[in-house]
Amino acid sequence: MLRHFLLLAAVLVTASIADAKPRTWTSADGAYKLDGELIGSNETTAILKRRGSGRLAAIELADLSEEDRNFVKKQGKSGSKQEAGDDLEMHTWTSREGLKIRAKILAYGKKEYTLDRKLGAVTINGKAFSTFDPLHQKLILRVLSVLEKTPLEKQSDLNKFVSLFAGQPKSYPLEGVLMELPSGDQIAVPFFMFSEKDLEVLQAGWENWQKYHTDEDARAREDLMMRSEASHYQQSMAQEQQRQQLEVLKFNMAAVRTGLTSIWEVQIAPNRGVYGRPTSIMVTARDSLTATQMVLPNYPGFSM
Repeated sequence: MLRHFLLLAAVLVTASIADAKPRTWTSADGAYKLDGELIGSNETTAILKRRGSGRLAAIELADLSEEDRNFVKKQGKSGSKQEAGDDLEMHTWTSREGLKIRAKILAYGKKEYTLDRKLGAVTINGKAFSTFDPLHQKLILRVLSVLEKTPLEKQSDLNKFVSLFAGQPKSYPLEGVLMELPSGDQIAVPFFMFSEKDLEVLQAGWENWQKYHTDEDARAREDLMMRSEASHYQQSMAQEQQRQQLEVLKFNMAAVRTGLTSIWEVQIAPNRGVYGRPTSIMVTARDSLTATQMVLPNYPGFSM
């Protein structure tokens, strides 16, 4: 295992390494591996964000393999620029009710939801509801629940609701943004679905976009501005979260230096019949018993 697990050195100044892709890191002796992404480094230390848990760990470069040390050095020199890809445009948005939506913003738009029943199946704009991606289904149910002021939580609720239409389709005009889900499905999400913070960004240029109803170039420009502002907003939010994490790590490291606490690595594995993989969790605690008591309740079915 890596000999020195430092949560954060007091004098560490990190170089911003945004949107690094996760990779597998290996200790110098090859005995220990860690999956994560590089989010910062200096001449002696690399800060990694663990894949899955998202926990940060600061690891001395001397404890890493030569390949990993070269990777960190290369990232520092290149300014950590990465090729732009669709994944980089995917961000997490939040609805007023707290639903997290991982999606890419495409454009402003006006669209109608037409709810109908064909051959016994509920359809949205002519497509069977059952064929939509699960997240897409959940979004549709949330939107219709707000519009109709009726709780629609699952497909059976929607089936009962549509049965009241007496064979007549019903349309709902919507104003909002067109989003693309990781599955490739595209969905129109009305403005009223977003949290107040997200809405401030997404709705900023909506009035201008509406004014240019005959100017496709102007509308395209407003779409681009909205996407750029949304991307900047999401990156700023992510950087603030990382900054807060680093401040917490500084506090923990100060406690370690003064002897108030220690850093423990608790290694756990799933019990027989429990699905999962062995993993390790870093915590600050006074002793190993306390560290274990902090970790195990969060991993039912695992043992140290």
